Amino acid sequence: MATRLAKLSAIPDGHVEAFQADSKSIAVANVGGRLYAFDNVCTHLGCLLSDGPLGGNIVTCPCHSSQFDVTTGAVVAGPATTPVESYRVQVEGDEIVLFMSEDTPAAHRPSALAAVPLLSCLDAGSLAALEEFSFRRTFQPGELIVEEGHTGNGLYVVLSGRVEVVKGLGGERPQTAAILGPGEPFGEMALLGDWKRSASVRVVDEAECLGIDRWAFLAHLSKDPRLAIKLLQLLAQRLAETNARLAE
Repeated sequence: MATRLAKLSAIPDGHVEAFQADSKSIAVANVGGRLYAFDNVCTHLGCLLSDGPLGGNIVTCPCHSSQFDVTTGAVVAGPATTPVESYRVQVEGDEIVLFMSEDTPAAHRPSALAAVPLLSCLDAGSLAALEEFSFRRTFQPGELIVEEGHTGNGLYVVLSGRVEVVKGLGGERPQTAAILGPGEPFGEMALLGDWKRSASVRVVDEAECLGIDRWAFLAHLSKDPRLAIKLLQLLAQRLAETNARLAE
């Protein structure tokens, strides 16, 4: 369901504004000229996020300083522990259009993580607990999910569509290191530290991705050493694949 919210000029760069849509308070943030829509109500105690400051892509709740990534809805800092729902938004002419579907799947699907090789060692209870801290977002063809040289705070898993991992995007000789499809993760290194992304990830076909924040993942690492072993195996596999492609 599409809802026309306002003129583009209503949200200057670096600002967050609140709107009513489908009986909900929706916040829209302008980050460097790109718009992101998400639930305006903090998942901690219900304060309005649009009343808090926006720094880059991070909005801070004015009540207890919980922080959320406006591009995904993910929790960046507590006391909040549950992400806010994010929505697709686009500009048509000079109008901002929000897309909210009545049949949008629930934010947490029990089977989504079970198909991910990295998480296959977890039992149903552990998967359910991890899903409570995940978020979903749909990306359009050509959109950058991850940018090389920028820091990240978590892992993505492709649920549908395809994405490509590209080294040197924007340079003279960009190289495609991999094409990833449903069930395949990327951004694994961001689970272990606040390091810069080693490659960009660009959408090939419209893709829905599930994200898991670093802090939630690390909490599970301490509980299940098998997950740490899986992560090491996956990192080694990705390194070998990348080296082989670059050597061609």
